[in-house]
Amino acid sequence: MTEQHDSSPSDPATVTSDPDAVAKAHEVMSTMDIAMLTTLDSSSGEGRLTSRPLTTQVHEEDGDVLFLVRSSSAVADDVRANPHVNVAYSSMKAWVSLAGTAQVVEDRDLVESLWTTGADAFMEGGPENEDNVVLKVSGDTVMYWGGESLVGTAIDTLKTVTGRGDQKDAGPTVVELP
Repeated sequence: MTEQHDSSPSDPATVTSDPDAVAKAHEVMSTMDIAMLTTLDSSSGEGRLTSRPLTTQVHEEDGDVLFLVRSSSAVADDVRANPHVNVAYSSMKAWVSLAGTAQVVEDRDLVESLWTTGADAFMEGGPENEDNVVLKVSGDTVMYWGGESLVGTAIDTLKTVTGRGDQKDAGPTVVELP
């Protein structure tokens, strides 16, 4: 099942799968390292959404992102129980919402290739620790606002929220990923 961002007919949005738009979405996401990953909390039994900050290790050109996590962590448990996730990024220039599915990847070579000194600060035992794994989010769609400049993003956002100004270029861009 493909995840898709949905916007109200009253919310102006540009929807595309054009390769140039995929490249632009990748460019916008690549400028941001810290993400909020939202999963369905598998321990609650209530369908509660839970968001956690994670450092992005890789932004792939097709919209997929890779994180390092512990296999024994709640986020890995959540993904195993329900792989549908959202990854949100925010910067002074743009906001990004990536919808897709995640999987826990237990590949020692991949963990080692992604390992950084920053990972040492948050994860124990180095890349050889079997509990350290990769969380791969395969993006289905990415929705983003802005990306060019702080002022341009702020103006477009205000146009969308207030319903004033030229609406054809205001609002988010929704990109269906390959």
